[in-house]
Formats: sequence, structure tokens, C-alpha cells
Amino acid sequence: MSALDASSGIDISRATSPGGDWRQTNGGINGYDVDKHSRSRPRTFPYFKYLPYETEDQAEREENLNTCMKHLYIVVSAGDFAPGAVHWTREIRGWLSLKFDLPRDTRIKLAKLYYELALAPGLDYLVAERFASMFMVLTK
Repeated sequence: MSALDASSGIDISRATSPGGDWRQTNGGINGYDVDKHSRSRPRTFPYFKYLPYETEDQAEREENLNTCMKHLYIVVSAGDFAPGAVHWTREIRGWLSLKFDLPRDTRIKLAKLYYELALAPGLDYLVAERFASMFMVLTK
């Protein structure tokens, strides 16, 4: 009788690493730390630490993001998709490319918005493609 056939003893699963409960592996539920509003695990490389110049503080970064979000809200509310929403999408994508951390609740709201915009009927194909691409960036 092999060890696999034995019904006595503790069954050890090799599918997961030993340790805590699945809800506690990355802090909180599935990596979401309730106390924090941004990423639950640190970046693999500390970008801001090794730059040869000073960067904006977190409050200034969030103010710049809020400006982009405000203008995106205005153009989407007005139905100005082709030049307006595409422009502010490009601005938000540029903000993200600077390796700034998007707050989790803002990322969720933007992902929902871009999902709806990508599937909105009557939009030009290229505009819908940009919105779908932004949705994919946000859900990575």
C-alpha cells in the first residue's frame, strides 16, 4: 500500500504552499488590504528611490489624476468621445506610464467605465478599440 492510498493521517496538498489561510496569503482578502487604498504588495523595483531628481509627492500626483478624472467625466457626460474622451484617456495612460500607483477604488471605477465605453453602440471602431485597450491596461 502506497502513501497515496493511505486514508489515515493528514492529507497534504502539493497544489498550494503551506502557510496561512488563502485569504491571508497576500494580506487581507485576495491581496486587498482594507486599510490601504493602493497596491497591497510593493513594486518589485523602487522606481522613485533611484531617480536622480525629486518627484512629486503623493498629494500632487493624486491632484493631477483628479484633474484628468474631472475632465474625463465632463467629456463623457457631454458625449464627446472622439476628440475629448480619447484625449483624457491618453492623459491618464501617460500618468500610469510614469509608474504612479492608481488608487484601487479609482482603478475599479475606471475599469468599469472603459468596459462600458468599449461596448457602447455607435462608436467609431478605432475609438472603441482605444477604450478596450485602456480597459485591458487597467485590469492587468
